[in-house]
Amino acid sequence: MATENLKEAVRQALPQWLREDPAIRQVLREALIEVLRPWEEVLSELRSFRQEAEKQREADRQVLTGLTQAVQQLIETSRANSDAIQMLVARSEEHSRRLEEHSEVIRRLVERVEEHSRRLEEHSEVIRRLVERVEEHSRRLEEHSQRLEEHSRRLEEHSEVIRRLVERVEEHSRRLEEHSEVIRQLIEKVERHAQVIERLLAAVDRHSQEIRRLGATIGAIGARWGLHSEAAFRDGMAALLQEAGWQVDRFLAMDPEGYVFGRPDQVEIDVVIRDGKAILIEIRSSVSRGDVAAFQRKAEFYARRTGLPVARRILISPMVDPRARDLAQQMGMEVYTYPEDVPPESPAGG
Repeated sequence: MATENLKEAVRQALPQWLREDPAIRQVLREALIEVLRPWEEVLSELRSFRQEAEKQREADRQVLTGLTQAVQQLIETSRANSDAIQMLVARSEEHSRRLEEHSEVIRRLVERVEEHSRRLEEHSEVIRRLVERVEEHSRRLEEHSQRLEEHSRRLEEHSEVIRRLVERVEEHSRRLEEHSEVIRQLIEKVERHAQVIERLLAAVDRHSQEIRRLGATIGAIGARWGLHSEAAFRDGMAALLQEAGWQVDRFLAMDPEGYVFGRPDQVEIDVVIRDGKAILIEIRSSVSRGDVAAFQRKAEFYARRTGLPVARRILISPMVDPRARDLAQQMGMEVYTYPEDVPPESPAGG
């Protein structure tokens, strides 16, 4: 009785303390500032990172533009080189064809010289004439030899041009490889930035979760000290449970025999039905040993009233008396501090 009177006195005096005592208000203000400071730091880091990403994106766009222009120039140069090589190949084929013609002429001359030698003894005059013709042929052969030398020289010049073209192509290939390396490094930087963003988003999610948990704890304290009703706290925690993926229904039934509370009263239980089995959930701002026993009687009343087997019994409360937790574990109940801690399946051995 003295404890109840003390609680009532504190509940009545607390609003007046907050209005009149600056120290209490300062303590509450510092606690709130400490909770919100990580969120402000994360927002500041996100703004700084966004500005850096914009600058890096503009720099990457300029680099890619320069690379595109360089590649186009390389393509145009390669096309010009291909045309020059085709011309060289055509001229080489023409030279080969003319050399073959000269070889055929020489072959025919040799045949005629042999014929002249055979008839030399019979036709001296003919031999003289043939000698003259041979000399003429020799002169022409000399001219042909000179032309062949000129062709050989020009072929060597063409070979030198081709060698230089090959060197330029190799230089272009080397520069393309350097550009590819620059592009690869840019891609790696973008991937690292993406990883940093993912870590920041994960940190934001963790902070949001901690803020929700803090709100649930403050609601439990408020319900415990009378600043909020127990029903309002339970409704708020049930909403968080639904956000975690639990479809919760309300079971209401009259207990005329007074099995649960020792007197006729209405019994209220949060229920989730899965695979034809019931999962019973009790949400309270605080849990004592008596609350654990009452929840057990509720589960037994529900099973008799509905005929459905009870697969799991779950207690959710931010403040659980250690003795109540031991009793709940002995009775096979699951105890959690926040709704999002509840696993979708029963833990091993539960």
